[in-house]
Amino acid sequence: MEERSQVSLSAIIINYQGRDFLPRTLSSLQAELARLGLRSEIILVDNASTDGYLSVVREKFPSVKVIQLFENCGFARAANVGARQSAGEWLFFLNNDVELLPNCLQPLITFLSEHEAYAIAAPGVFNPDQSFQLSFGRDLGLMSEFFLKYLAQPWYKLVYQLLKGKMARDVAWVSGVAFVIRREMFFAVGGFDERFFFYIEDADLGRRLRSQGFKIRYLPQARLIHYRGAVASRFPRLSLTEAKKSQLLYYSLYHSPMSQRLLRIYLWAQFKAKILGASWRGDEERKSIYSEVLRIVRSFGDASSA
Repeated sequence: MEERSQVSLSAIIINYQGRDFLPRTLSSLQAELARLGLRSEIILVDNASTDGYLSVVREKFPSVKVIQLFENCGFARAANVGARQSAGEWLFFLNNDVELLPNCLQPLITFLSEHEAYAIAAPGVFNPDQSFQLSFGRDLGLMSEFFLKYLAQPWYKLVYQLLKGKMARDVAWVSGVAFVIRREMFFAVGGFDERFFFYIEDADLGRRLRSQGFKIRYLPQARLIHYRGAVASRFPRLSLTEAKKSQLLYYSLYHSPMSQRLLRIYLWAQFKAKILGASWRGDEERKSIYSEVLRIVRSFGDASSA
């Protein structure tokens, strides 16, 4: 690894079974780093993928530093491993299913350089057709999650269109899809909380950063494309069960016993209905997944009341 003083930016990609997406991500990242002109490094942390693509990465992208883990330990832990082995003043975390558009990084680095109170600057995230994709939010709670799930995407999409993209703003958290963070601030709060396997680790990080007085900025003039659902569509059981574990953990850390109880009641009713629907359709796989989520909700309730 290069001496820390020689590297300005470390791009850290968290990868799991990324054969279909990594070539686009790495090619666009290398092109953007070349345009940026800073001393940089790319670190690929692989969560024990079995698709055989790491050998291709080593052949076609020889400058990429590959860290191969022996088990799938999730986003948060893999990101922390990459950060600890990085050298950059700026850490650029990104998923393995994105495509950086030209001039994505410069606005983020410039903003952070000029505003010392900010820990994070994050780009605007867009769908493959370049329509708006929501990638930030308020602190998670029962009402804010309802807004996030049902209203936030169409609302902010309309705001983005009306303001012609000029909607840079301070936010509570930004998506782990992609963001730049100051190295010292990342480690000042202990990095990602590794109790989150994946999902919500980004909202948790944002909350802890702001509790220390740091700010977070969303800058949609910096743009990238996110091929959303790459993991969820291929690994529905893993995605859904870990998402609910993370949601329950977040509420246990930041919300009252009453809010936790209401969340469990809501999830129990929601997935009980989903099980009935899957049974009616004869979809045994979905029924099994939803039943596993119910077991997680019940066991979390038992643990929290013990």
